[in-house]
Amino acid sequence: MARRATNIARLRFLLLAVLAVAVAAVVGLFMFGRAGKKSGQQQPETETTAAKGVTLIGEDFDYTFTEKERPIFRIKGDSIRADRDGTLFLDGVEVTFYDIQGNPYHVESKQASFNRASNEGLLEGDVVLKGPSQLELRTAQLQISEGGHILVCPQAVEIRYVGLYVAKGNQLRVDLPQEVFSLEGDARVDSLPGAEQPVAATAERAIYERHRKLLRIEGDAHLRRGPQKIQAQRISAYLSEDEGSLVFVRALWDVAGESAGQKGTGGSGPTQVRFAGRDLAVMLQPQGNELRQVDLEGETEKRARIETAGGGIQRTMTALRFEGILAEGVLTKATGFTGVDILETTRGGDGKPRLREAHGRRADATFLPDGHLAKVLLDNEVSFKEPQMSAAGNRATVDLAANQGDFFGTPVTAQSEKGKVNAPHLVYDTARQILNAQGGVRAVLEKVADSDLAGSPLAEGEGPVQVESREAFYRQEPSSFLFRGDVRAWRGENLLLSQELLGDKTKDSLTATGGVKTLWIPTESAGAAGGKTAAPKTAPPKIDPKAGASKTEPRRSPIQVVASEMVYLQGTRLLTYTGAVRVEQEGKTLECQKLDVQMNEKRKPQKMTCTGQVKLSDPKAGRTIEGGTAVYLLEQRQVEFTGDKVTMKDKDGNQVQGRRVLYSIDDGKVQVQGKTG
Repeated sequence: MARRATNIARLRFLLLAVLAVAVAAVVGLFMFGRAGKKSGQQQPETETTAAKGVTLIGEDFDYTFTEKERPIFRIKGDSIRADRDGTLFLDGVEVTFYDIQGNPYHVESKQASFNRASNEGLLEGDVVLKGPSQLELRTAQLQISEGGHILVCPQAVEIRYVGLYVAKGNQLRVDLPQEVFSLEGDARVDSLPGAEQPVAATAERAIYERHRKLLRIEGDAHLRRGPQKIQAQRISAYLSEDEGSLVFVRALWDVAGESAGQKGTGGSGPTQVRFAGRDLAVMLQPQGNELRQVDLEGETEKRARIETAGGGIQRTMTALRFEGILAEGVLTKATGFTGVDILETTRGGDGKPRLREAHGRRADATFLPDGHLAKVLLDNEVSFKEPQMSAAGNRATVDLAANQGDFFGTPVTAQSEKGKVNAPHLVYDTARQILNAQGGVRAVLEKVADSDLAGSPLAEGEGPVQVESREAFYRQEPSSFLFRGDVRAWRGENLLLSQELLGDKTKDSLTATGGVKTLWIPTESAGAAGGKTAAPKTAPPKIDPKAGASKTEPRRSPIQVVASEMVYLQGTRLLTYTGAVRVEQEGKTLECQKLDVQMNEKRKPQKMTCTGQVKLSDPKAGRTIEGGTAVYLLEQRQVEFTGDKVTMKDKDGNQVQGRRVLYSIDDGKVQVQGKTG
């Protein structure tokens, strides 16, 4: 779109020069008529017998008319006659006249007639007009009518100019007093073969109103210069006062056009820039016809469109109206109003098209030097969508060239097949498909069973997993997520707290680090075997309402684990806590350095193995048990301690040692054995 006015400018200069020369030629004939009348007063007319009522003035004549030794025009012909009505008839006429700068114009025709009283005349038969700048006009007939005010070429006209262009039309009409020049009927301008940048313009008519400095081409108007094209039902151009440059160009109705950049994105060929709308307005700098602003308007049902395509990428913007800024003739910025839609189409490795969409009530776009749409700032009612992810917020910056989107809102909402994320600020890397949520994150993870959360404490319960953190990262392929900063995740009454929570689908793992705390409500079938279930002995403690807790519904006793790190491996169905591990259930505490939780085929906890400085405390019973290893069998609700020396102490300071100690969670009963069973 940035280069369209160049075509209009060249067409204007061509038509203006051609029409102005045509006027000069006829004015010369008008001057000849006046001079001929004056000459006739000096030389009495003599009748001949050649034709009744016709006075023979001369044959093989050659007259030159001057003014103070400056030639005005020269006329030659085979013969010249005049009738009693004052009409001059010329055969084989040649007229040469000179403008104020002394530039010659030459007119030839087989026949010519001119009435000295009415100032009307006719040239016909291979009419040829030649002038400076290699001007050449050819037509079959040139009429002078309405007292010399109207000039008409009623038949096909061909005009050549500066050895570069040829213009054609079915008619040429000039209104001298109004200075209106019209090329009518299939008007066409083409550059001659060999031009570096071929130029072509077609329309039903071309009109120049010199008083208004207005040039119009109307009726299916097309302009083209090299790869640059523009078309509309009407294209109008206003000229500067000296008529040396354009100041404003407007195209109306069914506007469309295109251009090509000098090079394409990634060196893969020129970028095509296409546009369409109802109304195109171009503001230009008067010096050098430099474009400075472009306005493109559409309609409610057919909005304005700007499209860039190259390097296997097509980007389209539509809006009710665009305002564009140009630098050195190239569109660099454009602002869209009243609802802006952006569509990017690329091809994947499978050859199938991949779509990316964005929307906002207003958009500020910037373009690369090659013409490709590069960056868009969207404001108000912003949305973004691609096959893997969608987002909505208040404003966004979508950098198409850098493959990144920044979204802001209160909050921004991002949605994918994995779930939903809310945050004040989202950054999305479209190339690597990485989403970064910042400023306080609230996420809802839908597909728990298919994710890295399966088998973790959050796998218990029903519904989606909800997560809060200061920051979060999501990657689509390979699938992974990371929550960072005061992470709080829960599903029903099951809760996980940490500083970081990382899920990696490639490794089939879930890792929580930094002050890990989990609150786990085992289901009735968690430790059941053969259909047997253990009845709950106590009601669960009150749980934080944010964790979805229930104060009245009976549950199995919750298990709380505190550690430095937690890792779940999907392939082995093993959940491991490490670093100052502390397990609490029903007021009892089990401490160790490492806790392994083995899951069954349904990914329900079956056995907990605690190793490294193992210690169990039962304050209610006043007992402590220390050993090398402790195995908590959830099915039997029994903890088995083993080691070279397992020690049990009671509240009275009594101490018993053995190599194997069995402890019952429900009643606190202890069995000390000398060896393993």
